[in-house]
Amino acid sequence: MNIFLDVDGTLVNSFPGISRCAQLTFADLGYPVPTLEQLHSFPGPPLEIALGLFGMKAEDIPRGVATFRGYYHDFGWQEAELFPGWAEALPRWKAAGHTICTATSKGEDMARQMLTHLGVAGYFDFIGGADDATGSRPTKRHVIEWVLDSMNLRGHEERILMVGDRHHDVEGARPLGIRTALVAWGHGSQAEFDDADFFVSSIEDIDALLAAL
Repeated sequence: MNIFLDVDGTLVNSFPGISRCAQLTFADLGYPVPTLEQLHSFPGPPLEIALGLFGMKAEDIPRGVATFRGYYHDFGWQEAELFPGWAEALPRWKAAGHTICTATSKGEDMARQMLTHLGVAGYFDFIGGADDATGSRPTKRHVIEWVLDSMNLRGHEERILMVGDRHHDVEGARPLGIRTALVAWGHGSQAEFDDADFFVSSIEDIDALLAAL
């Protein structure tokens, strides 16, 4: 099986760093600072979209993106840890012959840096993410297509499972004929879970799903 993994909210609990950087960004640009509770829906969409959803004016978003990324590159990315179970699941899946890739709206270089820091980058056949330098992969669908092409998986969509936590994962994968499992421990809502092909509440649920597909 080919497993495409979202990073923030699925593989990695990066909320402490993301939320702190978001609060600092809104404060720096003179906007009301969202609470931690409000910011639980901030991870998931591309950064430009997330800032807009939280009330940032379109003309301020480029500065907001630069400000957020500055904070995140300085310290935010280090305030992350693997969710329980992944440190064991990744080597187990690799040993079982599964192909493992990321498909994340996080910048690809930052995703690689974070996963290396967490000691799991070596289990991935490909680390796919957004292209922060050119902006050429602005949506989750663009990222998934990038992973498909990079891994020569076009035509094998029925052998791919996208594992994420938000509706962006479903919306990116479904038009490409890829099934999605949303995890219970991320930032999704019940409505998002209901729209996914599968809902999983544990790593063991993903194990069972992989065995059944």
